[in-house]
Amino acid sequence: MNFTWIEHFGGDREQELFELYRQEWWTRDRSFEDVAHMLKHSDIVLGCCTDGDRLIGFARALTDFTFKALIFDVIVHADFRGAGVGKVIVERIIGLPSLARVSSFELYCPERLVPFYEKLGFAEGSAKLLFHQR
Repeated sequence: MNFTWIEHFGGDREQELFELYRQEWWTRDRSFEDVAHMLKHSDIVLGCCTDGDRLIGFARALTDFTFKALIFDVIVHADFRGAGVGKVIVERIIGLPSLARVSSFELYCPERLVPFYEKLGFAEGSAKLLFHQR
């Protein structure tokens, strides 16, 4: 499968991403305005499109471009799961030239996805992840 990559979202692409978010239990409550705001303030945004220019996957990262990059919101449209799209998206982010100096890529995921990310070189860390949520 051939993909087209986009690193900027605007106009109809924001709406496409919002629709992708609405399909997932962990992102379906996000408002369009918040998704648009997030896109403007994330360091890296990456969309994966089919040859027909349909957005089928997405991920983003927050980073200092030197020591750490935290990967968020790895989403693959349900129709394309199991075809290696998620793997290609994560590998694409890790391989971005702008992130070449980053020494630690981190993410968090549900327990059921740990084996998927372990195959991509991620391992459980020794630090405890703490949250302060509003």
